[in-house]
Amino acid sequence: MREIHTRLAEKQSLFVDAFYDHLLQFPPLQELLKDALMVARLKQTQTAYFDSLTGGEYGADYVSNRLRVGIAHQRIGLEPQWYIGAYRKYLSELLPVLRDLLKEVPEKFLPTYDALLKIVCFDMSLAMDTYIRSDQQEIFHLKNYSEQIISNMPSGVMVIDGGRTILTMNHAIRSMFGLGEKRTEDVMAISAVISNQLALDFIDQGLSKQDYQRDLVITLSSSTGADTSLRCTISRTLLDEQNLLILMVEDITTQMQARADLLESEERFRVAFGQAAVGLAHVGLDGHCSRVNQKFQDIIGYSEQELLNLSVLDLIPVNERHSTHALLGRLLGGEIQTYAKERQYIHKDGHLVWLNVSVAPISIEKGPGGFIAVIEDISQRKQFEQKLQHLAHHDALTGLSNRVLLLDRLSQAMTYANRAGRFVAVLFIDLDRFKNINDSLGHDAGDQVIVEVARRLSLNIREGDTVARLGGDEFVVVLSDIAREDEIALLAQKILDALFLPMIIQGQELSPIGSIGISVYPQDGKEGSTLLKNADAAMYQAKGFGRNNFQFYAQEMNARTLDRLKLEGGLRHALEREEFILLYQPQMDISSGEIVGVEALLRWQPLGKPMVMPNDFIPIAEETGLIVPIGEWVLRTACAQHVAWKKLGLPEVRMAVNLSARQFRQKNLEQLVARVLREAGCGATCLELEITESVVMDNPEAAAQTLQKLSDMGVQLSIDDFGTGYSSLSYLKRFPIHSLKIDRSFVKDITTDANDAAIAKSIIALAHSMKLKVVAEGVETDEQLIFLGEQQCDHIQGYHLSRPVSPDQLQLLMKNMRYPSRPQCSGG
Repeated sequence: MREIHTRLAEKQSLFVDAFYDHLLQFPPLQELLKDALMVARLKQTQTAYFDSLTGGEYGADYVSNRLRVGIAHQRIGLEPQWYIGAYRKYLSELLPVLRDLLKEVPEKFLPTYDALLKIVCFDMSLAMDTYIRSDQQEIFHLKNYSEQIISNMPSGVMVIDGGRTILTMNHAIRSMFGLGEKRTEDVMAISAVISNQLALDFIDQGLSKQDYQRDLVITLSSSTGADTSLRCTISRTLLDEQNLLILMVEDITTQMQARADLLESEERFRVAFGQAAVGLAHVGLDGHCSRVNQKFQDIIGYSEQELLNLSVLDLIPVNERHSTHALLGRLLGGEIQTYAKERQYIHKDGHLVWLNVSVAPISIEKGPGGFIAVIEDISQRKQFEQKLQHLAHHDALTGLSNRVLLLDRLSQAMTYANRAGRFVAVLFIDLDRFKNINDSLGHDAGDQVIVEVARRLSLNIREGDTVARLGGDEFVVVLSDIAREDEIALLAQKILDALFLPMIIQGQELSPIGSIGISVYPQDGKEGSTLLKNADAAMYQAKGFGRNNFQFYAQEMNARTLDRLKLEGGLRHALEREEFILLYQPQMDISSGEIVGVEALLRWQPLGKPMVMPNDFIPIAEETGLIVPIGEWVLRTACAQHVAWKKLGLPEVRMAVNLSARQFRQKNLEQLVARVLREAGCGATCLELEITESVVMDNPEAAAQTLQKLSDMGVQLSIDDFGTGYSSLSYLKRFPIHSLKIDRSFVKDITTDANDAAIAKSIIALAHSMKLKVVAEGVETDEQLIFLGEQQCDHIQGYHLSRPVSPDQLQLLMKNMRYPSRPQCSGG
């Protein structure tokens, strides 16, 4: 080998290339040797190795070097079969080269090749020994590693053979079963360690069945009384050609105790939740209840199943749902931590229940959170509060307002009156000779009288007024929102009349009378206490005037009230005394100068007294309802006069009659008009009814129906005082009217005031555009007549033509005027 070493060294690189070309033919080795730099280093090492292979020195250094090469090959994953194949390739490549080198001395070829085979086989044995020793060492390390892991596992491990003998136990299982440290002579049967029969039965089943696995929990008792819970997993496995059982044991005492504590806690919570004295509900993020207790169901009236299908917002009045939703949003957003509120919930029966509601968010690690709601029924407390509130502000005997509430209501009424330009009246009422009732019939009878008086007072006031009892037999009535001062006297008299009606108390008929003192805001005081004091003073003045009357704190008002009462008293008898008369004022056609109509005007001529003008008695007639019979008298008298003139040969001019608000709102007004016309023998087309603008606009829909019925009869219709109200053109064009009357307030300054002139022009233009006639009232001068003629106004009425006159005077006037050649009531 030494002789040919030098000559072979020249060929070593060829052998190395052939060596690795052979290895790289196999895909697994291609993956291992894919790094070109690593292959280059391996080739360099291999070249040195092949050089030493034929060097002839095979001592300890050579052996050590060969072992290192074997270890390197084993570490890179070069398996023995590839290693042996590579050596075979090396020998097959070397054989022809060696024959060629020894062709001069062929007798040396075989000995040389034999020596080379010895060296290669020696090297291969060293490499294989390296592989074997490396595998053994790795197995030893793995075995030691596994034993360390098993020994230190917190779970116990036990291996049992087919004879129920324990082969292996780790430290943990010895500790669990109270065994000492392992001794070499330890050979234990499983029954010596485990006494639980069920576990032993499962072990026997595992030893007799293939692919067996079973879990169970056993409990070990100790001398200290503390039990240990163990979870055991029994599984069968094949190891070293033996069917063995592996028993894995885990100490679950802590988990079991925690679970038991949790179950106990849940049970305590369930009992506490269910038996709580307040209503409890777990509400999800969607607002639906997921759990409610019995108290919650009792308070709301719904069953648990019904509540689970409802949102909490369904239980809250509609007007409070938005605020509740906002509060829940603030809770979820972390803006507030909790909220408590007194509010009403809707009971299943439909009534409202007062509750004290507390809500707080709850968070859960897994799953959505929600809210916990606590409700407490406070209905009874609210009732007590309401009763206390009522007692604090009301008289215990009558239930009327007491002084505290009276002053509060009076203050509110004065505030409104000051803002709206209205009046407030305070009526201080004291029952006359009430002490006699107490002394003769007893205090129980006196209380009954007080209660009945309170009832009568409450029935005879308007909505918004207040009745209070100050104590004893003293009452106060606050009349709010008074438009005119004369209304106060009417209401005071109404109260006196109601009090005077007989009442039966303990079998006795009583007719209590009272004295009323009246003060008026703002003239009699601007504070509630002042008004009460002044009304009290006026009440004593009423007693001084003979009782059973009322007196105002202001003397001038007493005088006005007395005059009004006298006027009202006379008005009630005026019809039966035939004190009413009608005067007539003609209406002239501007273009022709002819009389085309007359307006009947009511006057009151009391016997032996001055004539009373309409402005003084018509408002009283309206308030008392006397206007209805008076209005019918006017209609009948005017129609009869029209027929009388016709019989005298006078032309048939239209007869205009005013309808008051009460008359116009009468049911079946058209039937009354038809009956009067029929009984008088007057044609419907000769009658013109005048209704003020404000009356028809009070209820336009109803007014349109009434006017249509009258128009269908042939009655002429006129809107009086046009321009002083607030007519809507959309309604005006729907009314079947025939003419508009310009109010005298616009005619008065028509020639000197540009605004009045513009208004008059607009009314005339509007009426003509709607094909309506226009009548101007209050015409007194030639200038006014000329202006109206220029604006093509149709008719005029006023002092320029004639004052209101008697029937005889008008008869003479009409005889001296020119008339249409063919007079028609509906013409002009």
